[in-house]
Amino acid sequence: MYKVLLVDDEPFAIEGLQLLIDWEKHGFEVGGICANGEDAIDAITREQPDLVVTDIRMPVMNGLELIEEARRLGHRSTLFVITSGYSDFNYARQAIRLGVSHYLTKPVIESEADDVLQRLREELGHRETRELMLNQAYNQRTKQALLTLVTNQDQAELGDEMDWVVHELSAKAHMWAYLLVMIQGDSASAKQAIQQFMDDEHCGYLLDAEWSPYGIVWCGCSDASTRSDQDLRQFAERLLNVLDQQAAASRVQIAVGCPVSQVQELTTSYRAAAEAGRFLFFDDTRLLYAEDMNEQHLLFDPDTLMEADLIMELIENGSGAELSTSVWRAFNTFKDQMAAPELVHIFATQIMFRGLSLFKELGGEPNTLMQDSALHLHERRYQNIEETARMLEAFCLKCQSEIGTLRERRVGGTQAMVAEYVHNHYKETFTIKELAERFYIHPVHLGQSFMRKYGKGVLDVVHDLRMEEAKQQLRETDQALYIIAEQVGYRSYQHFLKQFEKRVGMKPAEYRLQSTLSE
Repeated sequence: MYKVLLVDDEPFAIEGLQLLIDWEKHGFEVGGICANGEDAIDAITREQPDLVVTDIRMPVMNGLELIEEARRLGHRSTLFVITSGYSDFNYARQAIRLGVSHYLTKPVIESEADDVLQRLREELGHRETRELMLNQAYNQRTKQALLTLVTNQDQAELGDEMDWVVHELSAKAHMWAYLLVMIQGDSASAKQAIQQFMDDEHCGYLLDAEWSPYGIVWCGCSDASTRSDQDLRQFAERLLNVLDQQAAASRVQIAVGCPVSQVQELTTSYRAAAEAGRFLFFDDTRLLYAEDMNEQHLLFDPDTLMEADLIMELIENGSGAELSTSVWRAFNTFKDQMAAPELVHIFATQIMFRGLSLFKELGGEPNTLMQDSALHLHERRYQNIEETARMLEAFCLKCQSEIGTLRERRVGGTQAMVAEYVHNHYKETFTIKELAERFYIHPVHLGQSFMRKYGKGVLDVVHDLRMEEAKQQLRETDQALYIIAEQVGYRSYQHFLKQFEKRVGMKPAEYRLQSTLSE
């Protein structure tokens, strides 16, 4: 509803304006009544009405003098409608000069009043739209200027208009600070709560952000004697309380940069807030001030990633308890050493993708693992280290379980293929590791599963096959022993003799002689 002030020294005229005009139908409500111009000036200053309907002829201060005084006092946006039974051209000419374009004749005619109010409502609506657009444009320019200062971009690229905005900001406050607001959960409702809080506080700006973390620029008042850095701390505490109440489904943490005295120094506060925000990763602190950090430093040592190899080995060939212990041991080390959050996320992401790769190699469908929220660790950069550890542990245990299931399903087929390959290539030289890589299986798992299925290890099968071939050649040929050793796959004659005696119970020459005598 638009507010209306009625001004007339005749009570019957006021009563007629109230009774004959349906103000509410057109979106207006009468908020005050005055009998002369002087009282009206006080009411305009106090109530800030959108529309003043005033008679021309009044004692003390007539209607035209009222309009002129109101304009002189700065009430430029107030609309005026004059009512008069006079048709004097001089009145009309003076009213036009004062910006009055609407008239109501006395006595008031309802249809005429409806027409005037309809046009006035349209004019006020258009004005509100223009003001909203101008305010939005100004706010956008202001935020762009602040973003430029925060990120330390070159102001020269933004032109003279931005210089003017920065100059205006400099005159607005004596203290500035950047706050980093990290949200986990319903970020949309949190952003709405932050924006409403900023609108109510009138002491800062929410820099546009599509996702958490959100950036807030706080500004102290222009009177340095009335504010201090304590106001900044109180502001941050109020913000946290509001978010706890209005965005209860989200987990909120705030890192407050050090206050600076010039808006041009905002990049210093921003960097301090960003650095403080990294420390929030290691504990449950909800509110952290850069000023209180005492030059603490985070460790960035790539050697801490070595634990990933052990975790992968346990995923492939370990118990669930061993795997969980290994994950938490790694994260406790990260916490004790205050490892950089980026390093921790590299660690977690490396394990995830290695696990996915192994799962895929074994014939699994990675999407079944990617449905797990743990796989979105790389998208949740600012979560707490405890939560990161829990999510990675859950992923590793699920990966271990799924890989175990795949192997159980295909263990017979895989081991049979390994056995067939060994029978066809036993004369060649290869290692268990090379054989495992050929069939996309871990060497330890290959050895254990092969032993369970055939009762002997892969190398034992290789030696047995070579011995059978060697015995056949000893019986059927007169080739030299060292040539037979090479033909069945031994590079070292001594190794051949050792294996032959171990498995046959006699030396090759003795076996040949015994075979000849038995014929």
